[in-house]
Amino acid sequence: MIMKGSWFLMSGAVVVMLLLTPLVIRLRITSWTVGWLAILLGSIAVMALLGLTARLTDTDGRPTLVDDLDP
Repeated sequence: MIMKGSWFLMSGAVVVMLLLTPLVIRLRITSWTVGWLAILLGSIAVMALLGLTARLTDTDGRPTLVDDLDP
């Protein structure tokens, strides 16, 4: 499981990249801009997938299903 500090660092990195994206696009270096956007979108996708797996696998406080209720 990912610790809260890691989420803070990953979110901070994505926010900084989002803030710098207009500057990167204005530089008009196509290969660099494409790479920047690929890294940005990839990191957002990875964070979304990690969040989804953490949500689906976290069972703290939730009841578990029991298949056989007969004693």
